[in-house]
Amino acid sequence: MNSQNQTTIHKLKFPIPTIRTIWLMGLGIPLAVVMTWEWALLLDVCILTLCGLDYFIALRDLKMSVQRQMPSNLSHGIPFDIRIVMTNMSTRALPVQIRDQTPLTWEAAPVLKGVVPVKSGLEMSYGVIPPERGIYTFGDLFMRVEGPLGFVLRSLRLELPEEVKVYSNLESLKYQDLATYRRMNLSLGLRKNLWRGGDREFDSLREYTEGDDLRKIDWKASARLDRPIVREFQPEKNQIIMIFIDAGRLMTGVTEGKSKFDHALDATVQLVHTALSGGDQAGFIAFADRVITFIPPKRSSEQLHMIMEQALQLGPDMVEPQYEEAFLLFRSRIRRRSLVVLFTDLLDDLTSEKLLDAIDLLRPRHLPLCVAIRESEWDALLNRPPSVVEEVYERSVLQESLQQRRKALRNLLQKGALAMDLPPSRLSLGTIEQYLEVKRKGLL
Repeated sequence: MNSQNQTTIHKLKFPIPTIRTIWLMGLGIPLAVVMTWEWALLLDVCILTLCGLDYFIALRDLKMSVQRQMPSNLSHGIPFDIRIVMTNMSTRALPVQIRDQTPLTWEAAPVLKGVVPVKSGLEMSYGVIPPERGIYTFGDLFMRVEGPLGFVLRSLRLELPEEVKVYSNLESLKYQDLATYRRMNLSLGLRKNLWRGGDREFDSLREYTEGDDLRKIDWKASARLDRPIVREFQPEKNQIIMIFIDAGRLMTGVTEGKSKFDHALDATVQLVHTALSGGDQAGFIAFADRVITFIPPKRSSEQLHMIMEQALQLGPDMVEPQYEEAFLLFRSRIRRRSLVVLFTDLLDDLTSEKLLDAIDLLRPRHLPLCVAIRESEWDALLNRPPSVVEEVYERSVLQESLQQRRKALRNLLQKGALAMDLPPSRLSLGTIEQYLEVKRKGLL
């Protein structure tokens, strides 16, 4: 037996009886009752002899290749299939049972059963869901091959170690055309004219909405359509989007089955992909009580892969986040005006005060966008009428916490930063919408 990767095979010593053997051995009891114990003993000797013969010839003419087929890069929380492909070059069909060795923290693989035809192959598969990001190793394959007489199973262990990388949720990339989608929704469907306004190219016309710059009103189009119409410009390209992720104690909380840190990484993947697709530069900083990872902003196609590689084994730690250290490093390295997106949380007044003090290091040169990640369970609790006294107290404490968060967000706005408080279900889309709004208004 061999595999494509020159598998090392270990033949385990002890045979395993098949169901057929167990039933035949069980016949010895009624045989001893009806006849004599000598007949039962003779039956057992015959069965054991056949088992021994079956055991020793089970692998005599066994020529078979075994492969594990799976993607080398996976996504956290996304199901995928692992295929076990067997090719039989022996002179007989091979009934097999096979079980894979998944990583320790993963769900155990099921036992797969089948018959590999003569001079042919068999493919079996099972599904798994990677529970966490990181680098994992699949271990050995354990196989049982039934002997030609059907009395015993010969056990084998095949060394097939294989490393796999589990990244943040790549499903988020389905929003890669969100900018185009949003622009089409706002457009009136009028023909696009090439016209340069300021340092940005004219893109389309749309209806006026509250907050639009009055200088962008197209008076001719407004008079023709009898309603206010504004010019929409193509956003500038090659601007800098720098994403900070707090890896301190604030991000260890779990909501919707994942830590806030992991939710922030999922949103980062989507935001970086959107920025790069739109022609901007994207960079990344992860920090806790020190700066852990710093990736300078670039516009290259490899930038997203580099960020995902660096974040592969990152995780939050029970330490206080040092915003100032991270912002000072960024300010010393990047002097050009940038959109600084910070994923963190606002759990107490002390943390809010530290963040407010650190924001002064970014303003006015850079534009900070602070995104606080709120537990989705909070919304569910507030929307559910209390049924017991304990829930009344919980709602009271929760409302006080939310009031503190709103106060922290107002203070950030007063400091000249943008601020959002989002549950995980809205984190990626809400952050991208805010990024597009910054681009649309030309705030950079």
